[in-house]
Amino acid sequence: MRKHRGLAPEDHSFFDPQRVALLQKAVCDLSWLLSRGYPSKASLKLVGNHYQLTERERLAITHAANDGSPRRSPETVDSLRGKSLCIDGFNLLITLEAALGGGIVLRGMDGCYRDIANIHGSYSLRIETQEAVELVGKTIKTLKVKEALWLFDRPVSNSGRLAKLVNDTAKKLGSPMHAKTADQVDTKVKTCGCIAVTADSVILNSGTEWFDLAAWLIEHKIPNANIVNLKDENGCKTD
Repeated sequence: MRKHRGLAPEDHSFFDPQRVALLQKAVCDLSWLLSRGYPSKASLKLVGNHYQLTERERLAITHAANDGSPRRSPETVDSLRGKSLCIDGFNLLITLEAALGGGIVLRGMDGCYRDIANIHGSYSLRIETQEAVELVGKTIKTLKVKEALWLFDRPVSNSGRLAKLVNDTAKKLGSPMHAKTADQVDTKVKTCGCIAVTADSVILNSGTEWFDLAAWLIEHKIPNANIVNLKDENGCKTD
């Protein structure tokens, strides 16, 4: 039986304004260390211990921090018209599933939206999966995107089922998207020569053109999403 991509039992802390303010400070501190070349694991341990963060909170600040790497300015949604997209499949899909299912979605230092599902090698379809794929398919069609290729990591369980789901949905909607499984998806998305649809920091830091479609869809199509802003809007005082 499929489950929702919803809240984890310990996610209640993300609804506490004082706790979120603490996490924003932790994100600033972690970003400061990373931007100066300190090792990521040691930096996370130092910051996490200093603020006495739970494992879930440590995962959150890792996803929200920014190491200061230069990035090309993201594309705007209007500029996607007539363009080809290369979609980091699991990255986009799981974030949308979380937003649709009531799970936590983080807004990081760079303004990108990311989930904290913490999936490693094993993926299970959720109640929200079909809705998320249809939402992308309808949006791609409405924006008059030329074509969009979804890439799902071949070693991850159910990647083949997802690729079929995307292809079946594209046919049903008449949407110019298709999907396939592949090895080393990050590398392929970075070098595809199209606009990368992802919020993966490794890809964003590569210098490729990118667009955070998950963020746009959450802001415009999923009004009830549980967005937790871990970007300190007053600016990090780390100098």
